[in-house]
Amino acid sequence: MNYKGNTVEDYIEFSSNHIKQLTKKMDQKIELKAQEINSQEEQAITGKRTAKMWIERVVLKCKQGNMDPKFATLQLKQTEKLFKAGISELEEDTMESLIGVDHYIWGDHKITRREGTKSVDYSDCEEIMIMEQHLKELKGKYKAALEGVSKGVTVTLEDHCFADADGTILKLPKWKYNKSSVVLTKV
Repeated sequence: MNYKGNTVEDYIEFSSNHIKQLTKKMDQKIELKAQEINSQEEQAITGKRTAKMWIERVVLKCKQGNMDPKFATLQLKQTEKLFKAGISELEEDTMESLIGVDHYIWGDHKITRREGTKSVDYSDCEEIMIMEQHLKELKGKYKAALEGVSKGVTVTLEDHCFADADGTILKLPKWKYNKSSVVLTKV
């Protein structure tokens, strides 16, 4: 809806109509009502808010230069592991409680049960297993050639190629790098 007019009255009329349309759309939306909560659930909500505020404080202190980002990241990574361990411990019970129920809604978030994906197992198919073994050997040959370039063992030819043991000229593969990250381990 674009405003077209020259006077204050035109703008007020435009704004009033726009507000009426928005209000009408809001009335048409279905509101999710929050369920009644007990004291234990209230404590969980308070804990979540406290954790959010703590994280925001740690990030702010780092941005202001009052805390070493390495130390802060280590603390947050440890906390992340704790959260993931808690989720992992409850996930099976949650999955069971969602059987026969489409989803669980709290406020404007919901959790749903998602079935595992289906895949094909070729382990009993001899022809495929032979081809996979052959592919594994081929990849090994190409990888060894690429590693040999950095060690000075493999001679690089024109157009990023190399000659294998049989004298066949083949294209060298390229290194591919994943995104760097910070890893937490116990010392």
